[in-house]
Amino acid sequence: MTDDDHPITATQAPAKAPATSPEPSAPIRCLSVDVEEYFQIEAAHSTIGPDRWNDWPSRVQRNMDLLLELFDRTGIRATFFFLGCVAKQHPALARRCADLGHEVASHGSMHDRLHRLTPETMRSDVTDSKRLLEDQTGRAVLGFRSPTWSLTRDTHWAVDVLTEAGFKYDASVFPVRHPMYGVPDAPDRPFYVQGQAGGARLLEIPPLTWRVMGKNLPVAGGGYFRLLPLSLMKQGLKQAAAQGRPAILYFHPWEFDPGMPRMPLSPTGRLRTYTGLKSAAARLGRVIRGFDHWTPIADQIEDLGPLAEKTGVFTLRRQAAA
Repeated sequence: MTDDDHPITATQAPAKAPATSPEPSAPIRCLSVDVEEYFQIEAAHSTIGPDRWNDWPSRVQRNMDLLLELFDRTGIRATFFFLGCVAKQHPALARRCADLGHEVASHGSMHDRLHRLTPETMRSDVTDSKRLLEDQTGRAVLGFRSPTWSLTRDTHWAVDVLTEAGFKYDASVFPVRHPMYGVPDAPDRPFYVQGQAGGARLLEIPPLTWRVMGKNLPVAGGGYFRLLPLSLMKQGLKQAAAQGRPAILYFHPWEFDPGMPRMPLSPTGRLRTYTGLKSAAARLGRVIRGFDHWTPIADQIEDLGPLAEKTGVFTLRRQAAA
């Protein structure tokens, strides 16, 4: 049996739900946006490092204008996970989002996958980002999402770092199998994540998946949203509503920018990055109009917490066999 085949252990057993916690009256659906520049994506990391970012024109303001206008027109409020370096370069952007009623959360400082950090460097990274965003918006930053879904079994130590930094929830564990990320046997609904047995626990809000033939298919956004038929995301949304689990979608500002400059990427990177940019805005509009009750993640914490209690505690680091 592999690590991915392990069931939830006794220490991960579902906790008894509080008797006074009612079920949410409407489906919980949240739109989230990872606010980063196109040249900061993981696919460009090996060819366009931070020392070359200034060589590429910034387009995040243009793309955020498009998304904020779409959300305003459709009455949507969302969660924006900001990179600290983007917030520093565009100091009015996070405050603008907050003033429009959106949630501002943290995506770290420099879009480093957690695998490239240590507990010490991550602590500085997330603390600096959180403080900057709170100073800019005048509001508490409650949530965190790791770059490239990099909170995995290998980076289990990050859970303790996030709780020490004062975050109230994380949205980084993707319950799918992928060569770069994912925890396939993690719950597909809110749960409490623990780095290792006895460690701190943190409310975890995973992205939407569609359960088919015993497998979780990633249908929450990103490249899956642009490359695959839109019907897959819609099926995932319908299944989540039928099962009473939240649906968390995610996007990036650059995904709505057909004029994005061409970067030196691998063939696979070019396919994943540049496919579907022209149709992305129209696709997102169809999703928004086809389903209702879209809110920021933070607005649903009072309902997400009891749901996580029912699911239980999931421990990332496996105990060595006796």
